[in-house]
Amino acid sequence: METAATKPAFRDALKFRRCLIPADGFYEWSRAGKAKQPYCFEVNEGELFAFAGIWDRWTDRGNTVETCSILTTTPNAVTLSVHDRMPVILDRDSYDLWLDPGMRNVGIRAETNFRRGAARRI
Repeated sequence: METAATKPAFRDALKFRRCLIPADGFYEWSRAGKAKQPYCFEVNEGELFAFAGIWDRWTDRGNTVETCSILTTTPNAVTLSVHDRMPVILDRDSYDLWLDPGMRNVGIRAETNFRRGAARRI
């Protein structure tokens, strides 16, 4: 999240094309040497939530391409032991503000706590 505003590929999308990406969990992988262990993170036992996302559209050889990206941030206490990044999870009360094209201080608003999260090994 902290670098999206400065990267040319994401700067305009962060200002003008923010979106919600619904999910009921996400995976992060922990590495121990060559071995990788997946962990599933959920909010409130699988309750639906939204990631802070951005989208874009461009034309490639005559074809319109639409893409989206999930913004990431530094991990909180729940995910820290598994990975050095985590997706930005928006509080439900922040959805309208995140989508508001007039809102410009996106970095502060999107950094939310993953308070009620839980992880399980897969």
